[in-house]
Amino acid sequence: MIRMAMILFAAIIVSILVAALRSENEPHLNGIPLSHYLDQQTYGELRTEREAREAIRSFGTNAVPYLIRTLEARESKLKTTFRALAQRQTIIRFHFTPLFARQSQAALACAELGPLAAAASPSLARLANDPLLCRHVITALAMIGPENFPMLTNALLTGIPAARAEAAGDLRYMIPREHPVPVLLHALKDPDAEVRSNAAGSLAFLRCQLDVVVPTLINCLRDPDAAVRGSAAQGLGWLQQDAIPALPTLLKLLHETPDAAAKMKIIEALHSIDPKVAKFGGAE
Repeated sequence: MIRMAMILFAAIIVSILVAALRSENEPHLNGIPLSHYLDQQTYGELRTEREAREAIRSFGTNAVPYLIRTLEARESKLKTTFRALAQRQTIIRFHFTPLFARQSQAALACAELGPLAAAASPSLARLANDPLLCRHVITALAMIGPENFPMLTNALLTGIPAARAEAAGDLRYMIPREHPVPVLLHALKDPDAEVRSNAAGSLAFLRCQLDVVVPTLINCLRDPDAAVRGSAAQGLGWLQQDAIPALPTLLKLLHETPDAAAKMKIIEALHSIDPKVAKFGGAE
């Protein structure tokens, strides 16, 4: 018990010193620390979250060094021991924000800052395969800008399923728009249905190389997964008259699909491509 108390006391002192150092190096806006706004990003109330995002943008590049330190932080052995001891004892109640939660907040802030957070890209990339962080991290890399295209491509080709799915969806924001098309076409062969679904949506969103993309999306209407078929149908609808060759397959799929929500996506696509065909084909 004495040994445990001594370790706990030492850990408390270290935690206080670390917190003080972090606070000293933390930027403030109107006297309020950046960490306050990082917490508020996912508060659960739209006005509060919007104000937090606006404040983070006001910090600008001044926020980036702090965000990088958070992204690169690692749980020390001492802190892990302290956390375990603190949870076992009942004398003092401690509130911990897990490291992954703070890093998730930092990634969200980088996405909000966009190109201003470019210096954080290497730190974000190191977390791109963390199952708890990869979605926010990859979104941040995409929002920072086209210089991170190789990182998103790498995540799509070699990442864990969640990272591949997020990259497939976020590659639609890359410029020039035609650059992601080849890797997204490749992603339509991915074994994970969410990856295929996001890749189909991104290909339609980009509106590039339609001579290849439209036939490919028509083929996706035959995918064994309903979500992939729905994403392909929706994407073809976005392409409007450019997707006229998809009409026969969409009409066939409409009459073969029992699910009401899936039917609605197909009907909306048919009306976007050719309202007359939709009407006479029974898409009412």
